[in-house]
Amino acid sequence: MAYHKGQASFPGGTRSESDMNLLDTAIRESWEEVGLEAEDVEILGELDDIPTTTGFVISPFVASIPYPYEFRVSHREIDEIFDMPVSTLLHKANIRPERYVINGQVALSCSYEYGGRCVWGATARILKQFLEVFQLASGAR
Repeated sequence: MAYHKGQASFPGGTRSESDMNLLDTAIRESWEEVGLEAEDVEILGELDDIPTTTGFVISPFVASIPYPYEFRVSHREIDEIFDMPVSTLLHKANIRPERYVINGQVALSCSYEYGGRCVWGATARILKQFLEVFQLASGAR
């Protein structure tokens, strides 16, 4: 990886010619990186695109998978898998405010800390957007 090496992130990557669309890319990359089988995925929706400070644009999808799931880590692509419960992500003690400059403009976001790990940057912005949608849909506060 030339960019974002060592950062916590969701499975993802560049669209290949064999992908019919970005959803196909997301499913393929999830299989390649963590062994997630396409037939185990129920797509719930797509979040807004997230720009990165390095000029990429992430098109995140939200899915449901069986729990617990037996992931297969591709150590060629990732070091480990860890989880952060939604309740933890919503707890104010685990949220840190952040400021970024993207395309010359200041963006406000946050990072999430749990179990000695920190999720920040574009991945944290994806989580923030997901949590806003989750709270609206579930009535959670």
